[in-house]
Amino acid sequence: MNKTAVKQKLSELKGFENSRIELEQYLTPAELAADIVYTCYMQGHKTVVDLGTGTGILAIGADLLNMDVTAVEVDRDALSTAEENAAKVGASPNFVRKDVTSFNGKFDAVVMNPPFNVQSDEGLKFWRKALEIGDNVYGLAGKGFSTRLKRLCDEYNHELIAREAYKIGLPASYEFHTEESKSTPVDLYVTRRKK
Repeated sequence: MNKTAVKQKLSELKGFENSRIELEQYLTPAELAADIVYTCYMQGHKTVVDLGTGTGILAIGADLLNMDVTAVEVDRDALSTAEENAAKVGASPNFVRKDVTSFNGKFDAVVMNPPFNVQSDEGLKFWRKALEIGDNVYGLAGKGFSTRLKRLCDEYNHELIAREAYKIGLPASYEFHTEESKSTPVDLYVTRRKK
């Protein structure tokens, strides 16, 4: 399946019904999700974990590209939506309901759109776990995260090998949002475990 076909399938998926602010839940745009999983696929990674899968867009995309995918999510409602989304497009990642801090394993790659630490430090536990269990990490973060990520990479024997800037349109998902949609700059960071 090519990237355009993956993007088309991902654009059919349902978003969050009730976003939880404490988990900083936002939908990853289909085009960005397709970019992430296709880049991961082109690097030849076989075993992939999506930490904080939410509605499943990254896990489903990776599964559509025939990677062996585990999708971890703590929120029961989001996980239910992810399972429904997977069935809709014929994907079958292994869904696991668990907090990322208590999840263990070893994977070729981690894909994730974790919390950006705007409302909390929730996102740091995702990055720590990703660097611990993944030989490669493809993760999104808000602008200004690179210094902090470089320190984390040093701590977990990873190196930052790429950073690509994106702008995503975030819809008004919470009561405090005053605009209908806001264009937000984000970076996709790619790390690799040092040999």
